[in-house]
Amino acid sequence: MRLPGTTQKHPVHMWVLTPQLWEDLLVEHGLTLEKATAIDEPQPGNQASYRLYEVRRPQRVPSRQRTSTPPPPRAFVGVGVIIHGPDGVLLGQHRRGTFELPGGSVEPGETFAEAAVRELHEEAGIVADVADTVVLGTLLARVGDIVRVTVPVLVTRWSGVPLQCEEAIGAWEFWPRDALPQPLFVPSAQCLTAWDPTLRIDHPAAGFLAYKAADRA
Repeated sequence: MRLPGTTQKHPVHMWVLTPQLWEDLLVEHGLTLEKATAIDEPQPGNQASYRLYEVRRPQRVPSRQRTSTPPPPRAFVGVGVIIHGPDGVLLGQHRRGTFELPGGSVEPGETFAEAAVRELHEEAGIVADVADTVVLGTLLARVGDIVRVTVPVLVTRWSGVPLQCEEAIGAWEFWPRDALPQPLFVPSAQCLTAWDPTLRIDHPAAGFLAYKAADRA
């Protein structure tokens, strides 16, 4: 570089991004670097150099619904929350007379662990963190024409005392595993035997797929 009115040259340092950095930036924006070509200035002594990057946008495979009409509801997905402390397992009595675990349906966008933490707080006033849950697996059962998917979730740490937060559930109470109340709500009974197969609980059969430790979330 030569300043106006002078004959003295002043070198100017230029930053040139490496091909790998360009590739990382392009991939970050959904592109793929195909080729990088260096183009040098043909004039002798001119050290200017350029880079020509050839990129492409990977083709994405589209998908669509079979029809514009939503499918009829044929499945229910819910969680059963297991809290086991020194005094036993937490159960509440429903106004219909059955005893059940905290739990309920999974909302769109929730993980099973998030649904368990939310339902536990909404139903029993107990606070827990997703990091302190263990998703045990999935229970699959058929009730008429409905496929019921129930996910037992073990909560290993929590705070607060059980409170009656919903009219449908009476007072919550911890029950010893060898003296559980009856009758138990069927999905709760299935969750409890999935958690502890030694429990002497009768209930309709349900297929249980246990999650490996790496799959639990």
